[in-house]
Amino acid sequence: MSMPLVLKPIPIILWSLALAIILLTNRFHVVYCVNDFLGFMSIYLTSRIRKYKTIFEAHTIFSKEGKEMGHSGVRTRFDQSLEEFVVKHANFAIALSRTTQEFYRAYNCNIETVPIFVDTAKCKPAGKHRKEDSRLVGIIGPFDVSERHSGYLDFLYDNLGHFDSRIRFAVIGRCDRRIPDSRIEYSGQLDTRNAFLSHLFPLDAVLLPERSATFGPLTKLIDAWCCSLAVFTTPKGMIGSSWAEPGKDILVFEEGELVTKLNELIFDDQLMTQIGRNARKMAEHHYSKEANENKLLGILAQVMEEKWAPHH
Repeated sequence: MSMPLVLKPIPIILWSLALAIILLTNRFHVVYCVNDFLGFMSIYLTSRIRKYKTIFEAHTIFSKEGKEMGHSGVRTRFDQSLEEFVVKHANFAIALSRTTQEFYRAYNCNIETVPIFVDTAKCKPAGKHRKEDSRLVGIIGPFDVSERHSGYLDFLYDNLGHFDSRIRFAVIGRCDRRIPDSRIEYSGQLDTRNAFLSHLFPLDAVLLPERSATFGPLTKLIDAWCCSLAVFTTPKGMIGSSWAEPGKDILVFEEGELVTKLNELIFDDQLMTQIGRNARKMAEHHYSKEANENKLLGILAQVMEEKWAPHH
């Protein structure tokens, strides 16, 4: 097996050129593009010469997420045109959520949902909740790479005085914007998945005060579910989570209710345990390696053998 080719982040024009050179100077049967809408342009153009098949993995609805980030006018029209071109011209498309699949099916009938999946065997369920009169709630970053994650910190810091004094918080991931408070512990940068999971296992719940929709499942949600943790989030934090049921697998409230509801429910050990167990079962059924690995491999084989229906 040949060694993988890895390109470090470079300006988009140079990236497109470097990608095209690799595609033209190597022999591929299938090129799998992971959510790189601009990079797909090089992949598509060189596929006309090298005659390989293409698969595009869409993590989100590109244009809708752009609107959530404040794109408008010319930028929105560009986003819409780009996503339509990419999805239409991929031989096969994979969506990480049913919401994304339903949206992009208008452009390409050769599309299936294969969500982000994890090895649930490595995410041991959380143990029994603490008997002492305190609870530990996690907020997951990193917090120095996007406005979304920075907003989680804003929510925590702005509302810290309104949370029950017995609730402590674990800020998990890189975080340069720290405040001195005995109720908050910071993990710092975590370089391995095992290190990250080790910070999830002691938690009683995860708080996800999402203010913008991603239209694809958040990995931090799946990790928490696999660790049998109850998650408190907003309706926007639920978008893209195709199989989770509010009130059964996850706790969903408007942002203005989150503090009150967390204060009210976090000490209900029976409820927290049941929500966590339900979430774990749901994750095993829909987001596990066992549930998705063969489906993904089947799609790759299908594309290799050119066994798919014509485009609309």
